Amino acid sequence: MIFYFTGTGNSKYIAEKIAAGTHDRIADIADCVRNAHYSFELNDGEPIGFVVPVYFFGIPMIVAEFLQKLEASSSYTYAVLNCGETTGNAEGMLRRIFPVQAMFGVMAVNNYNPMYQMANTAQAKWQLQSTAQEIDKIISHINNRSTGSFNKIQGPLPTLATLALYPMYKHGRKTRKFSVNDNCTGCGLCERICPRRAIALQDGKPAWIIPQCELCLGCLNRCPAQAINYGQSASKGRYVNPLTKL
Repeated sequence: MIFYFTGTGNSKYIAEKIAAGTHDRIADIADCVRNAHYSFELNDGEPIGFVVPVYFFGIPMIVAEFLQKLEASSSYTYAVLNCGETTGNAEGMLRRIFPVQAMFGVMAVNNYNPMYQMANTAQAKWQLQSTAQEIDKIISHINNRSTGSFNKIQGPLPTLATLALYPMYKHGRKTRKFSVNDNCTGCGLCERICPRRAIALQDGKPAWIIPQCELCLGCLNRCPAQAINYGQSASKGRYVNPLTKL
């Protein structure tokens, strides 16, 4: 079984492609946490895989929570970290909670628009083609039950990078930085998809009702009216993976 967490579709796309190549099934970590579903019975020989985005050179808080509570065992376990540039020591962070036997890293389309300009259609298409090629290599390793670290995109000084920047995510993630403009139609999509149930419609507009969220930016990027912003994201564009259905 492959467990994934996604805000804009990158991890879901990777999980689906791996599942197709390994004849496996997938499960959404956000749904599991919402439903307090942490115990799983696996088929004989079925591996456990995780497809996880990298946030500030670490793993999302909801993923760490899920890994700590997960009740499942397999003779083969692996994880796939996906990021816009480098993973830092997200590998070490994940392994300390759930010691997988194989670790992979793959670059996906960067979607952190509070800081970066989003790729245009041509750039995103090129990156997705490169991502697909890397996924095919990962599928081969999984089918061969390869072990060890195959993550070649940790970047320089990965441990230092994580130590320096991950606390900004862990102690940050402030929902007060979200804003909604007049384009909002009150469709409620943001409320439905928020993995932390941080959003509630009030007077037909989204309001963030807890001080911190997961900062997956699914609400921002998937808003059909592009009405949601976070900090300086208004001019940076939007991104949703076009190769999966969210």
